[in-house]
Amino acid sequence: MTFDYGEANGPHTWPVKFPAAAGKKQSPINLNTSCVTYDKTLSRLSIDLSCAVPQKISMGPHNFHVHVGGNGVLKSGPLTSEYRLVQFHFHWGSGNTWGSEHLVNGVSSPAELHCVFLNNNYGKNEVALTNPDGFTVVGIFLQIGNQPNSTFEKLVSALSNMRNGDEKTIEPELDLRTLLPNDLSKYYTYPGSLTTPPCSECVTWILLDEPIVVSEDQIDRLRQMHADCTVCGSTDNFRPICPLGSRRVRSSFPCS
Repeated sequence: MTFDYGEANGPHTWPVKFPAAAGKKQSPINLNTSCVTYDKTLSRLSIDLSCAVPQKISMGPHNFHVHVGGNGVLKSGPLTSEYRLVQFHFHWGSGNTWGSEHLVNGVSSPAELHCVFLNNNYGKNEVALTNPDGFTVVGIFLQIGNQPNSTFEKLVSALSNMRNGDEKTIEPELDLRTLLPNDLSKYYTYPGSLTTPPCSECVTWILLDEPIVVSEDQIDRLRQMHADCTVCGSTDNFRPICPLGSRRVRSSFPCS
C-alpha cells in the first residue's frame, strides 16, 4: 500500500486509492468532552499482558511496528468479546504541541501509542478487517516529563540503527505492562476506523484518560527515525482529525 503523510500521497489523497477513507466512521477524532456521554455501565478495562511476548520490530517508511506473540488479553469495558494483542506502534509530531492522532478539546499531545488487539472470534486480520468489531485499539497519550520511561528507552535504543525494511528481534525482552498507565478505569470509547490505509471501519476505540510519561530526549530520538526524509513526512506521521458525524462518544467517568 503506497501512502505517506506528505503532499503527494498524504491523507487528503487516501480516499482515491482507499475508498473506506471517505467513510462516515473514520478515525481519529477530536474528543469534545462537553459532548461526551458518561456511561455508568462501562466497567474497568481488563488488560493482562503477562503472557504477551514482543517478538520483533519491523521498520516501515514512516513508522515502526512491534509485533507481539503469546496471549496478551483485553476484555471488559465496552467489549463483549476477548481480544488478543497483535502489535503496537506510535504516532508523533515534529514539535511538542502536536503529534497525537486524537485530540482532547482540540488539544494535541506530542505522541500517541496504539495497542492493536484482534478479536478472538475472527482469528485472522483479513476477516477482522471486514467486521465492525474486528479490532480494538487502545490509545494512550504520551506526556513529556523529567524522568525517562525504561521500556520506551529500550524501544528508541533499538530504533537507532534501523532503516526502512529492517526487522530486528527484540532483546532484551520488553515488559509491556510498563507501557500502560496505572488507571484503566477512566477512558473514552467510540466506533471508528484504522487511522492508516485501508482505513477500514472495523475498530472499537478505547482512549485512556491517563497518559504515560517519557522524557523529552526520548521523544526527540523517536523523531530522528527517518528524519532525513523530506517526502514521506515521517516526523509528522499522524492523520488529521475526521468528522464525528452521528457517532456517540462515551466515557467511563464524568469528564464535562
